[in-house]
This record gives sequence, structure tokens and C-alpha cells, in this order.
Amino acid sequence: MKKMYFTAVAVTLIGSSLLTPGAEAATCSGNGDVVGSYGFVGTREGYFLLGATAPGTTTGPGSGPLIPIAVSPPGTAGMVPIVVTPPGTTITGSNTPIGNLVTGLVNRNVFTAIGRLLADGAGNLFGANTVGSLTLNTKVGTYSVAADCSITMTLGDPFATTSGSTGGVSALANQTKLEGVVVLSLAGNELDMVSVSPNAAGAVVTFTRTSQFSACNNSFLSGQFGIVGQGMFTSTAGPGTGTATVPLPGTGTGGAFTSGATGTLGTPFNLLGRFNADGSGNLVSDFATITSLTKRSLTGTYTVNVDCSGTAHLMDVTGVARNISFLLVNVPAACPAVGSAQACSRLALDFIFSDPGVFGGGTAKQE
Repeated sequence: MKKMYFTAVAVTLIGSSLLTPGAEAATCSGNGDVVGSYGFVGTREGYFLLGATAPGTTTGPGSGPLIPIAVSPPGTAGMVPIVVTPPGTTITGSNTPIGNLVTGLVNRNVFTAIGRLLADGAGNLFGANTVGSLTLNTKVGTYSVAADCSITMTLGDPFATTSGSTGGVSALANQTKLEGVVVLSLAGNELDMVSVSPNAAGAVVTFTRTSQFSACNNSFLSGQFGIVGQGMFTSTAGPGTGTATVPLPGTGTGGAFTSGATGTLGTPFNLLGRFNADGSGNLVSDFATITSLTKRSLTGTYTVNVDCSGTAHLMDVTGVARNISFLLVNVPAACPAVGSAQACSRLALDFIFSDPGVFGGGTAKQE
């Protein structure tokens, strides 16, 4: 009887565990799970909506009517084309990394922003007013992490002229709210977030743990990297407005930058290629003995700041050149392990295009 009793209990417990998938769900312990130096990349990429061709039409790219989207408050009638903020009413902020991010979030326009913040593990975020600064001691917002690894965040611009001087959240200009999830790994954290403030939808911000906090230099960027990105350039663009075309498959006659058809708002382009960083500030060509089906190699120069931010000048084999601003971050990656899966980290560059009139960005990862 005892044997049958314990068997029944064991079966009951096993069955209960199989029917309770939530017991194995990932959980967070609180704000302490988000601590350290985080690079951010914020974007709103809705530019392709303007001038888009309506489904079913045969007109050329960029020549179709505006695609209507709902901008009326819930419960009211009406559909109007996507709205760009009228001149003179755009919300302005400081020309700082956090200022550019917050200003992009609270306005409706296309934007890209890149920078770095420090999370203190107690729900406070700090930033600096210059790129490359190690002094992240000005409060720029707050955050809260829940047990289900959801996260809420409030950001503002303490460097704007209207923000006051106390540095508290109540004094931050252009405050905006974000919601997202904390992605945990042994290599570090990633915060994937969207804007939830009024009139600010369409913006995405990714926070990724930086490679280091205060010890980066050109030697940190070394080795072979694959790079991918996308964007568009306008008629007012400065350097980097080449007209490279898509190569024929297998011919290797094109470059890393390939441009599409020019429309009302500008010319879209893709970036696909690879580069070798020599650890001394140079992007060099592959060795002649290395074969390639596409010949999409990039050369150029780069500079890594002490805070793991940096800039680079990229040029493909056709002569198309563009400048980028980047952050060195750690991304999760699998590494060889005997008999088990082991989590490792791999260096990556999160970047945005920094030439005037050029929008977009992408990522580069070690091969």
C-alpha cells in the first residue's frame, strides 16, 4: 500500500510540473538586474510611408498618393495622411546624445540617435552632455523593472535651457515614456523598448551593455566583421551620396552600398559587406588570397573613444563613402563547449549614419 501511495504522489507531482509551464519562466529580481553602462540606439523609420504607392496601383515609386493613417483621437472619425509637425512648432532640445534621443522621441519626425547612459541598479539613469565623456553624473531619467522582466522608463533632457538646474526628473525637459522588456544573458543585458508617449509612436530604442565602461581605444576594434544596414539619403545630403547599383549575382561588380529608386523623399540604400579592423584605426582590404562572390569589402578609418563610442569612415570598392557614429557593445553568442551549451559574448557595433541628409543605421558583428 505504501509503495502504491508514493507512486501515486510521484505521478501527481510530475504531472503537475508538466502542466505548469510558468514555473520555468524567466523572472527578474528588480532594478538591480539593469545596472552598468548601456549604449542606446533610437530610431523612427516612418519616412517610407510618405509618398508610398497605394496597393494595386501601377504608378512609379514615390509617385503614388499618401497612405492614410489614423491620427484622430480614439472615438472620433476621420483618416488623414501622416502628419509632419508644421514649421515653427517642432519641439527642440539640447544638442547632446540624450537631448537628440528625447527630442526625436517627442516629435513625430524621422530620427536616429546614439549615445550612452549609466543605470545605477536603483532605478536611476545618468548621462553626459558630450560624446565620449566618462562623467555620467547628470540624472536623465528613471526606470523600473518588474518580476516578469518588463521595464518602464522615463527620460528627459537636463541640458535643455528650459530644464532647470536641479537635475531631478521633475526638472527634465521634453519628458517621454518608454516601455519594453529586459533580455537577460550571461553576456549582459539588452533592453528592447518602444515609445508610449502621446504622438510619439513609431519609435524604437534598444539599450545594449557596452563592451567596457571606461577603457576602450582603437585596439578594441580588431578583426573581421560583417556589416549590414539600411537608410536613405536626400537631395540635401552631404558626403556619402553615391549611386552604386545592385551587382549581378556572382559577378562582384557592385559595392557594399547599393541604392534604390529615387522617390519623393529621397533615395533608399542598403549596406551589406565586411571589413577588417587592424586595431590601429584603419579598415583594410581582405588579403588577395581570400575569394569572395560579391566583393563587398569596405575600407576606411575609425576612432574609438575611451567610453566605447566612436566614428568611422566607410568606403566601398565603387567609391561610395559614408560616415557613421557607433558604440561597441557585447551581444550574446554561442561558443564551443564539450557536452553542453555555453553562453559567450561577441563584440558588435551598433551604428547610425552621421552624414547630413542621410538617415538610417545598422549593426556590425565579429565573424
